[in-house]
Amino acid sequence: TNKNQPFLNSIVSYVWKVFENHGYVIVIGAVVAYYAYQRSVQYLESKVQSKKNDDQLNLSAEEQMNRLEAMRRAREKQQAVVDAAAAVEADKIREREEAARQEKIDDWERHKKGLGYRSKSSQPTAGSSKTLKTDNFNPLMGHGGSGGGFRSNRPTFSRGGGG
Repeated sequence: TNKNQPFLNSIVSYVWKVFENHGYVIVIGAVVAYYAYQRSVQYLESKVQSKKNDDQLNLSAEEQMNRLEAMRRAREKQQAVVDAAAAVEADKIREREEAARQEKIDDWERHKKGLGYRSKSSQPTAGSSKTLKTDNFNPLMGHGGSGGGFRSNRPTFSRGGGG
């Protein structure tokens, strides 16, 4: 064994140096590997458990038919609620369309009597309207203040060339 001892010493010293240089990385890697192992074991156990539960849920044909019938009744009930809501909405749409049609008929009757069409705009045309311009506004004078209106851009040298 004396001939193998220098070989074992060199292996041990090499492993020692690797642990000295990369010890934290090795420890962190080992912790992550252990955590991944534990998670995979839990996942596989839950899969096996769910498979056992699925096997227990094998129901008789009568029980399956009862479940399907209950699902069909629930769907019909939900569909009835949706149909009722759709009917109410259709009635509202019909009423709006009828009101618009009646309004157009009234407008036409007014026009035939010589009263003219009603204004289609939502805002009255007569009235005071606010303007953003003051009374002494002159576009040739700038912004109206004492600071001078126009200011040219500073020259930029970023169009290429040197500097």
